[in-house]
This record gives sequence, C-alpha cells and structure tokens, in this order.
Amino acid sequence: MIVAILGAGRIGEIVARRLSASSNISKIILTKRNIASIQHLKSDKIEVTTDNVYATKIAQIIVISVKASDAKQLLSQISSFVSGKIIISLMAAVPLRKLEKSLVGAKIVRAMPNMAAIIGESITAYSINTNISDNDIHKIRQIFDMLGEHIMVPEKYMDAITALSGSGPAYIAILVEALVTAGLKVGLPRDVAMKLTTKTLSGTANLLELTKMHPAELRDTVTTPAGTTIAGIYELEKGSFRTSIINAVEAATFAAERVSKKFEDEF
Repeated sequence: MIVAILGAGRIGEIVARRLSASSNISKIILTKRNIASIQHLKSDKIEVTTDNVYATKIAQIIVISVKASDAKQLLSQISSFVSGKIIISLMAAVPLRKLEKSLVGAKIVRAMPNMAAIIGESITAYSINTNISDNDIHKIRQIFDMLGEHIMVPEKYMDAITALSGSGPAYIAILVEALVTAGLKVGLPRDVAMKLTTKTLSGTANLLELTKMHPAELRDTVTTPAGTTIAGIYELEKGSFRTSIINAVEAATFAAERVSKKFEDEF
C-alpha cells in the first residue's frame, strides 16, 4: 500500500514517521513546498517531493495535512486524480461536505489526531462519508493504529473534538508547567518536580481509564477532612480552575466553527 501525505508540517511529518514503521505500507510520498527542511526524512520507504499531483496519482491513500487556509488550492490541484481513492483529511474545521464537493468520487475521512501521535499515544477521532466500504475501514484503521487509539464519531462532534483532544496537549502542557513551577516554589528540585508531575498525570489518567472510576469519585477518595488535598482544591476552585478549563475548550470550539464558516464562504 502506497500512502501520500500532502503537507509535511508538524503533524504531517509525525504521521510519516509513524507510518514508516508499518509493514502494511510499502511506500510513503511526503510533500512540502520547500523540501529542504524534510530531506532528512528520505529513506528507502519515504520519498519527498514538491509535487502533490504526482503523489496523489501514485498513492492508494492520500493524507491531507495542510492548513485550512491552503485547502482550496490543494484540493483544486488533486481533484482530477482522487476518484475511488481514500482521502484522510487532517485539516481542522473543514467539513466532509466541502471535501466531497471538491474531491468527487473519493472515499473521504475527516480525522483529528493530536501531538501524542509522536509516541503512538494519540487518540484520533474520525468521521467518514457514505461510500466507504468495510475493506476501506480496515485500511483506514491500519493507518490510525500507528498513531495510537481511535474512535469513529458523527461529524457534528468534530469541531468540539478539535478543541478538546486536538488542542488538549497544549492545555495539559500548561498544567504540567504550572505544577512543576509550584514544586520549585515549595523547594523541590526541577527534575524531581517534573518526574512527580508527569507520572502523577499519566498514572491518574490510566487509573481513570482502566477502573472506569468517575473523576469525582477519585477526587473524593484522595480528599480527607481538613487535609492537604482539600486545602489545594479550595485554592483551585477559588481561582476558577474548573471554569477556566471549560471556557478554554468552549472558546477553541467557537474558533474551529469560525474557521469552518470561513472555509464554507470561500468555496
């Protein structure tokens, strides 16, 4: 199976690296306007080029990983060569119906991974159009398996998913940074604070996932009367920590919806 990745930005490069380890993929064609910055990725399995049309003609699966602002030009370039092929769009806020209008006859997937794909720990949400077969789904899942876990969802959730899990690593990075800084403030060495923070974060996430415990139950289990945890929680609530997280995801969702509206107006 040959895969073309159109757009070797941050996510495109990550996807290329991950897919290069798959035995199901014989070749990857990676495109970028300026290929000087991706020459280091060239290998027996990865070819780099500036030619999106060439990559699209050769590949059975085409991954589109450009900014939404570049979509119109790219889709126009490749539209004559996609009939019957699987197109996986990683473009935020570009709806399936617009992709279908531009890429007639293609089997289209709209997907949102996140930066944890670097280590194969992404959660990728995706939606499909109606002409995708069970065999196509198998191939699509082989792609997403290399990035981490995946979940099929109705497309109406994709803007909110972009805001929650697509942008989520940035929110969590801010939380990690804040906890490490707090550790420094109370006297912990930086390496100790970082180790404690990251392992507490990953351990808590795994605990919630494996036990199916409700987050409120876990919070109550850790919180004892007049103890240290309630003192910390009090300060978080006083600082509107919970509200700030909710507002951040809501604001990012609105931003994704604005991009989607702009994209529709341009087509």
